[in-house]
Amino acid sequence: MGDLAQQVVREPESETPEQFDRRVNQLAVAYAVLFLASLTGIGLLIWKAQLFVGLTQRSNVETLTLAFLMVFFGYIVLLSAGGAYGAGRIGYYALLTRLGKDADDVEQRKQRALGPPGPESPTVGLSAILELEDQPGQPFRVAIADKAGSMGALQVDGAQLSHIETRKDGSNSLLAFFTHQVNRVLSERGRPADLSIVEWKSTNDETTSQYVGLVRFARNLERQLGATELWPKVTLTRAACEELERRLSIVCPALRNEAFLPHWEYEAEHKLPIIPEPLGIISLSRTEKRADPLATMGCAVLVVVATVVILAIFIKFPPWVPGA
Repeated sequence: MGDLAQQVVREPESETPEQFDRRVNQLAVAYAVLFLASLTGIGLLIWKAQLFVGLTQRSNVETLTLAFLMVFFGYIVLLSAGGAYGAGRIGYYALLTRLGKDADDVEQRKQRALGPPGPESPTVGLSAILELEDQPGQPFRVAIADKAGSMGALQVDGAQLSHIETRKDGSNSLLAFFTHQVNRVLSERGRPADLSIVEWKSTNDETTSQYVGLVRFARNLERQLGATELWPKVTLTRAACEELERRLSIVCPALRNEAFLPHWEYEAEHKLPIIPEPLGIISLSRTEKRADPLATMGCAVLVVVATVVILAIFIKFPPWVPGA
């Protein structure tokens, strides 16, 4: 269940550069579909208002249901408008590349189009202390750059990992991608590790600060006692760090695309009722500290599209009701 939650809810499609790029494209499509489907829903309700009002008045359905649907679709339009605009910009630059424009020139255009850094840097707490082999106990940076320019850097300070000096709001998904790459690089070198993210500042800054402070206390105590390891550690060589920088450079184009999209960061809770409603007195629940935007927007797409399809079916095949 934990692996399924990680792959679907917390960190979908973030283990390889190809998956990272595909995830960003899927997120852009999700925003565009949400925006267009919501506008379609509003259009159907206005176009066939007489039909839907008649159906509600001649059945046991409240007429206010139509008002609720209008508000629902309007809210989704506002929620997804920024993402749809960002998806359009991503599509525009992709079209330039397909039309034969130089790929590096297109990436430089995207780099210039991105706004300044946001007020805060995405930060997470790692399951273990990450440090360089030749600089134990010292913070270090991993650059994120390609020919088109820099997309900031990842700063590692013990168990704290931050995306700094970035464009716009930074990327929490990049932090998840980085932890996967650390595990892969070390595994390829015969030093398997199980580094993961245990706290997300974007959804709970208080517990993240507490966790990072606890790790810092353990490091200071270790130094005072002269102990070897009071907190789990993962050590990188310079060669491994250079390989990580190479892999991060590959995802720079996708990272620029992601910067055009909104960053909705939420916790998630999913429940499994043992006794179904309305008697739902027993249920199982699981809370995830972070739900990736692709997971949340993907669920929203399913709900909105299903609602629009139902409205279209009612228009195409009007149900019989008394008095109709």
